[in-house]
Amino acid sequence: MRLLLDEMIGAVVAEQLRKRGHDVVAVQDRGQAHLRGADDCVVLSHAHDERRAVVSDNVPDFFRCHQRRIEAGLSHHGLLFFTNDTFPRHRHDLFVGQVIAALERALQASPQDDGSGWVRWLT
Repeated sequence: MRLLLDEMIGAVVAEQLRKRGHDVVAVQDRGQAHLRGADDCVVLSHAHDERRAVVSDNVPDFFRCHQRRIEAGLSHHGLLFFTNDTFPRHRHDLFVGQVIAALERALQASPQDDGSGWVRWLT
């Protein structure tokens, strides 16, 4: 599974996961600047084109984009949601460590991409 981290997740998370051998990019990475501030449906479409699942805590907007794609007969490569209650971004050091560990577990549990438009929660 390949991941695109939405813009509220710092590039350091993607960097650390890449160091561990995972194919992860972040909207905050230099090469992804064109996605910063973009509509979430554009981000999901871009992720689909790159065969990446999106990781975000913006559940309402990305779920709306998911529904639009499914209703249009389109799919995507996954949405992996989390909440600020589960992974508190205001505690940056704690957040980074927790989200890296959780994403690594998710990547190891589902290494293959099936492109089925799945939606899951990061735990």
